[in-house]
Amino acid sequence: MEGTDISIDQDIAGPRVAPDQRSPRRRRSFVGGWAIAAVLAVLAVLLYEIRIALLPFVFAIAVAFVLDPVIRIVQRRLGSPRWPIAAALYLLLLMLLATAGYWVFTSAVPAVMHIVARAPEILRHFLGEIMGNKGTTIFGQTYTADKVVAALGGILAGMAGVTALERAVGLVASVIFGTFLTLVLMPYFMISAPRLADGAIWLLPPERRRPVQDLLPKIIPVLRRYLIGLGLVVTYTAVVGWIGFGPIFHLPHAVLLAIVIGFLELIPVVGPFLSATIVGVIAIQQQGIVAAALLFGFAIGLRLSIDNLVGPIVLGEAARIHPVIIIISFVCGAILFGIVGLLIAVPIAVCIKITLQHYYAEPVAHETRPSHAIEAAAKSPIR
Repeated sequence: MEGTDISIDQDIAGPRVAPDQRSPRRRRSFVGGWAIAAVLAVLAVLLYEIRIALLPFVFAIAVAFVLDPVIRIVQRRLGSPRWPIAAALYLLLLMLLATAGYWVFTSAVPAVMHIVARAPEILRHFLGEIMGNKGTTIFGQTYTADKVVAALGGILAGMAGVTALERAVGLVASVIFGTFLTLVLMPYFMISAPRLADGAIWLLPPERRRPVQDLLPKIIPVLRRYLIGLGLVVTYTAVVGWIGFGPIFHLPHAVLLAIVIGFLELIPVVGPFLSATIVGVIAIQQQGIVAAALLFGFAIGLRLSIDNLVGPIVLGEAARIHPVIIIISFVCGAILFGIVGLLIAVPIAVCIKITLQHYYAEPVAHETRPSHAIEAAAKSPIR
């Protein structure tokens, strides 16, 4: 209208409000330690309940975590997005796994079936070497190798049945499904690793993110070196084991035996014991006590070289954990989370150690009085 000073903005949006007249911005409360502890406790219970399904996720995350530096290096040099490089690396990994799977089904499986079929003969020969031809008398009862093998066979026959068959079928189905799920999850973690890491940090309260971001550069290199070093230890054990089992001691199925011994290195404490047991049983059924003693000496030498030379070199700081702590971590992880806890026990112990070193290295903060209290104390005539 003419003669009326009306602003278009004012007419549409209404009268403007001065900054000091606006409603104050609502502030959230500070997230304390008890709230975080409660969330972690609920998360721990949830993970405990689904521990059986965690194994594919653990393997997929471990593979993506180890391969992440390779993807980043190639990405920087080529200047390309992340997903083509991760996809190409994933396809290469699939080819390697397919080759290994083909070898397992063509040579390893028949070898294992042959060993299982000869298990009674192997056990009889092993017990015969220990007990002798006349057997061993205990509390007036004479036990021979044939009697012990027959008794064990009867026990196993009594245990075998529909329940055992159902468990075997369930185990095979779980392995197949777990392998398929791991292969499906791997490309997702390889391609989206940075986004998933940022999302995990975003879940933390904003005031808690800075300490975590300062701590991660100390944990990630050590943890990655531990995983890579563990792979190198497995490779070293398998290669040296094959040299000893094949060209030196001429054991049958030396390649399969070396691979099994190598992968048993992934299991702390129990793995070396199972390795020694397998090697001893196979050696005894071939050449007797003398060959078993020599082979046990080779196994002990291999074990010492891993513990005192290869392990500390390739694992670095992650290997500097007291054996008692490793055993405690191993037992607690196995009891709580089964095979998943067995595999992640030592990495978690490494993370806890680095976290404590990070926070305990800082001096204790002393409380200081406010400035006005200091000025009042300075003006006071009483000293």
